Amino acid sequence: MNPDPRQIMHDLGMDPVAIKHVDTLSEENSHALWRIVTPEKSYILKWLPEAEARIEINGYLLLQELGVPTLPLYGCTAQALLLEELTRSDRWRLAIQADTARAEVGGAVARWYRIFHNAGEALLSHRDCPSFLRRETDELEPDNILAAGRALGLANYHVWDLACKHIELLKAAVEKLSITLNYNDFHWTNLALSRREGDQLEAITFDYHLLGVGMRYSDCRNVVGSLSGDAVNAFWDTYGYVDLREAELDRPLADLYTFYVASRMSKFPKWAQDSRERVINGDLEKDLISTFEVALSLYETTA
Repeated sequence: MNPDPRQIMHDLGMDPVAIKHVDTLSEENSHALWRIVTPEKSYILKWLPEAEARIEINGYLLLQELGVPTLPLYGCTAQALLLEELTRSDRWRLAIQADTARAEVGGAVARWYRIFHNAGEALLSHRDCPSFLRRETDELEPDNILAAGRALGLANYHVWDLACKHIELLKAAVEKLSITLNYNDFHWTNLALSRREGDQLEAITFDYHLLGVGMRYSDCRNVVGSLSGDAVNAFWDTYGYVDLREAELDRPLADLYTFYVASRMSKFPKWAQDSRERVINGDLEKDLISTFEVALSLYETTA
């Protein structure tokens, strides 16, 4: 049973008497989302009881510590976040799908990601990775790779054994490149845009439950996969240089992680179909072989 949102607000320091009304927006999968309305302001209250979901709470605190722009955070407990309510915000609005094709949106998103990635790189260069953050590549162990091939009905392809044999080399090569924070969940439903006309458009992401660590390129690839039209070129033009060796390493690793996730779902997802075809037509195996050369060259140049 979910807790009383008024009690959570009390724990956050707000007098429950000041609450005009509470709207339940979602109560699914042991999480809850409420709109809290007071005479002065409207908030979103998120209750995140599971340990994995609380990555988002730690994520907000970390990004605020690093100076990365986020939605205004008005308070938190070990299991709850109190955030800006975007439909009634003076500064921010929720993005809509049409925004993903606008050049100015692509540029604004790129500016946020540059700040985010630069802050992450500075963080990880000066101290150990925060314990609540993970790498997607952590899941790419030989047993998981072989299990994905079996679950997808493609176990007879040689690519799985090839990947298992060299996966530690690839993961070690990634660590020799620019490792930073990764958002990992870009979509227009997780995007807020500034309302002010005449100023340079600003963008921020929200929902940090998949926050992790990885290469800049991997996170940028996740972004442009959800942009379209002029926004794609504007993103890359604004974001600037990314090491092309990261793109080489990312391509097969992204496919392998896609299979890991897809193999654990009850129905094979459409978003993984392109990766499946790359196994069947041999492209994934070719990419793995060429990526081994990139990985080895990293060792030669840093030896």
